[in-house]
Amino acid sequence: MKRLFSLICILLSVEVLLASGQLTFTKTSHDFGTISEKDGDATVTFEFKNTGDAPILILRAASSCGCTVPEYPKKPIRPGESGEIKVTYHAKGRPGPFQKSVQIVDNTDSKTQVTIRGNVVSSTTPEDTYTNEMGAGLRSKTRSMNFFDVYPNRSNRTRTLQFYNESEEPIQLTFRGVSGNLYLEAHPQIIPPKQEGKVLITFLTSKSKDWGIHNEEFEVFVKGKESQMKNNVVSVSADIWEDFSKLSKKDRAQAGEIEVSDSNLDFGQSATENVVREITIRNTGKSKLTIRKVANDMPKVFRVRLANSVIKPGQSTTLTVTYNPAENKLGRLTHHLMIISNDPGNSRVIVNMSADK
Repeated sequence: MKRLFSLICILLSVEVLLASGQLTFTKTSHDFGTISEKDGDATVTFEFKNTGDAPILILRAASSCGCTVPEYPKKPIRPGESGEIKVTYHAKGRPGPFQKSVQIVDNTDSKTQVTIRGNVVSSTTPEDTYTNEMGAGLRSKTRSMNFFDVYPNRSNRTRTLQFYNESEEPIQLTFRGVSGNLYLEAHPQIIPPKQEGKVLITFLTSKSKDWGIHNEEFEVFVKGKESQMKNNVVSVSADIWEDFSKLSKKDRAQAGEIEVSDSNLDFGQSATENVVREITIRNTGKSKLTIRKVANDMPKVFRVRLANSVIKPGQSTTLTVTYNPAENKLGRLTHHLMIISNDPGNSRVIVNMSADK
């Protein structure tokens, strides 16, 4: 009798150990069809039932993209109970077809994947996209173009400026004030009504004679309607660096080296009289040091004068900075100079400045 009771207990224990929950979904995919971007979010509910013989717990639900957000129950689902997982797709700002998946993992180490798909129709107007009105029916996405880091001995850099013709007639673009650093090419040459166009702007790296932050502008016109143009100036910027990547270790060891006597200038407080400070720039290297440029964004407030731009090894030069309080419209201000040289180990030295009026 005891043996029979023991056998029954063992069988019951095995049955408990073998019991397991199981998620059974009514569907594992959903097609939203065509949805409008302006509606923002699209949500579908995936229903399931625990068809197993033990409670089951969903441990996580991970989406393939941050634009897809799942919500799932955090409590155990008992045998025979039902539940649901909501999946939301953030459609705003994402026009076009999509297909995303969510992987569901439960405490049985079982993985179930649900999938959503659809096509988002853009609800934006050309005016929403091309926010800059330039006149004569021409609109642009932006009026500035940054080429970021540019090296004179490397290949040219090209960026795209996009336009929209909101008028009822074709327009042809013309340009004025384009420097020798830039090459412009319009596609198409004539933009049809209610159509997009673009201008490829190429920064000709070998033509640039500047160093550091370089800024320039040009104007865009609609041919034959020049007098109707407004806000049609396009700003172009680039940060021009000297390329030392091909220098050997020997070349670097033999190069000029820059050393400045002071990297912080405090001009104190002055209401009317100019204040002068001097910095000594010394070449501690083995070849001549060339100061390419002393970059200064506030030339009226801080006037700079470099005694010599070429410094022989072991010699020095003086950089004189004059603070003009009459041009200071801000009161307390901080500013900086950038000394750009051909020192491959330290080609840009920052000098911080402060003044008070």
